[in-house]
Amino acid sequence: MKKFLCLFAALALSLNSCSSDDSSSEGGSSATALPSKITLTTVENGKSGSLDYTFTYDGNKLKQISLSDASKYVYTYTGEVITKVEYFRSSVLVSTDVYAYENSKLVSKITTQAFGSTIQDKLTFVYNANGTVNANLSQIEDRVETKYDTTTLYTFANGNIVSTEYYDGLKEKITNTFDDKKSPFVNITGLKLLLDLAQVDSDDFQFDFHSGNNALTSVTVNYDEDGKAVQTVSTDYKNKYNANNFVSEVFAGDANDSFKIQITY
Repeated sequence: MKKFLCLFAALALSLNSCSSDDSSSEGGSSATALPSKITLTTVENGKSGSLDYTFTYDGNKLKQISLSDASKYVYTYTGEVITKVEYFRSSVLVSTDVYAYENSKLVSKITTQAFGSTIQDKLTFVYNANGTVNANLSQIEDRVETKYDTTTLYTFANGNIVSTEYYDGLKEKITNTFDDKKSPFVNITGLKLLLDLAQVDSDDFQFDFHSGNNALTSVTVNYDEDGKAVQTVSTDYKNKYNANNFVSEVFAGDANDSFKIQITY
């Protein structure tokens, strides 16, 4: 299952770290700051690696995220909302996501592979009376849609995704707490509507583009077929901030297993 940390995706690391503190760094004003580069540095079993994400814009609209591994995401807007995200590897189109909206709410996402499959994956979004949102999975083949029991349940509070529950035969629930500082993405047009779905490659971690603040803690609980909790992983994040209260660095882990995210505005 795909996991996300509530500034970024959970990276499938079982980490425990420190608390939050403040640090000044350069950045734009609160009204204009946009992330220009994000560097992810990971250590797994003592071995380190890094990946750069470079952001380009048209005003406050996101045009492209280019990765240092020669992949990229290209964003297309219709008015003020993102309606298409194309994923490329070495300039070759791999997949396309198409987003549809009603009354300024995301109602569906359809993913089409550029080659190797005629099946489209579809997520349909249901807005529940209690304020939660379900993303229900189906597949389309030869214009016939087959629905599955797989769903993701999002719960919101104070402009943040505070919990995400994945159901796919088994259940996994991620619960998060947040700081009161600004997410890097709050000034980017249209991203908030995409929840944590802004990237199309399942091998990459995902950005939580919805939440307005940054995660301080994350607890992931996995359940067995009887609904009994069988594994709990807690992660604490040490955040640093610039003079305009935007997060500039996130760290979790230890010398053997860790990740660090550095944001340049």
